[in-house]
Amino acid sequence: MENSQAKPMVMPELKLEKLFYLEAKCDPIIPVGDVGKGILNIYPIRGGYFHGDKLKGTILPLGADWNYLYADGVDVMDTRYALQTDDGAIISISTNGRYIIEPEMDKAIDRGEFVDPTLYYFRQHLFFETGHEKYRWLNGVIAVAVMAVKPTGEICYNAYQLI
Repeated sequence: MENSQAKPMVMPELKLEKLFYLEAKCDPIIPVGDVGKGILNIYPIRGGYFHGDKLKGTILPLGADWNYLYADGVDVMDTRYALQTDDGAIISISTNGRYIIEPEMDKAIDRGEFVDPTLYYFRQHLFFETGHEKYRWLNGVIAVAVMAVKPTGEICYNAYQLI
């Protein structure tokens, strides 16, 4: 019997296609406190915009980021909000991500200072849901984002579809 581990199966290469650039504005945090698994802060999402070759529009002023800061310094994002395309489609988006940054840099961002996003780790996985025929293809997409925080407080990211 042949050892199947001796010859790995040829797999397709992973490719990325940029979906859009997004900037979200958040209201001040709502501190919930230590909930046992970490410190919970809620960041209400109040708007913003996104644009890309296949879709563009605005972020509706609803939804939030339930943000857990664990004792080891890992910040876990769990968001749910809605996009409205320029042609009127509503797209529900939920994300799960990680934010890892040195405490001094995080404090600098909180003070409105620019911190080079290559110096911290801010990534997320995105899930889309829509009933709009033109954008229904998003329902089956695996997407990721590389994120940053602007000195003015907006959360921004480039979203990519895994091909």
